Amino acid sequence: MTKNIEAIWKQLPNLDKDCFGCGLENHSGLHMTFETNGEQIRSKITVPPQFRGWSKLVHGGVISTILDETMSWAVIFLSKKLVLTKQMTIQFRRPVYVGSTLSAIGYIKEKTGERKAIVKGELFDDEGKLCASSEGEFVLYAKEQFARLGIIPEKDLQAMVASFEDV
Repeated sequence: MTKNIEAIWKQLPNLDKDCFGCGLENHSGLHMTFETNGEQIRSKITVPPQFRGWSKLVHGGVISTILDETMSWAVIFLSKKLVLTKQMTIQFRRPVYVGSTLSAIGYIKEKTGERKAIVKGELFDDEGKLCASSEGEFVLYAKEQFARLGIIPEKDLQAMVASFEDV
C-alpha cells in the first residue's frame, strides 16, 4: 500500500493578519499560507499580475519576499523562536511568470547556538523546475528578548508565540 505523502503536511496558523507576505487581511499583500512536515515549511502561491516586473515576469523583489517569508516561517516554526533576517542571498535561476502556481520550500540548514540559524529557501514553478534559491542568516530570539525590541505589541506577541508552540 502506498503512503499518502500529502497527509504528513500540517497547515500552520497565520501569525500577522496585516503582513505583506502572509497577511490574509492585507489587500495589497501576497496572502501566503504555510504548512509543515516537521522538517520543512512550504507554501503554494499564484502571483497576481500587479506584482510583475518586465512584461509577464514576477518582480525580483517579490520573489525575494516569497523566499524571505518562507525561510522566516521555517526557522520560526522549526526552532520555536522569533526571528529577524540578518542577511540573505538569492540566485535567480529561471524566469518566474505571473499567474503560474509556485511552490516555496524552506528549511534550516544549520543552527549555531541559541541565536543563529542558516536557512535555505527554494522556489519551484508549476512544472517542478527550480526558479530561485536563497540562503539567509537569521537571528533567533526568545519571546522575552523579542519583546525588549518593541517591534510587536505584547498581546500580539503572546498570540504569535502561542500559535507556533502548539505546532
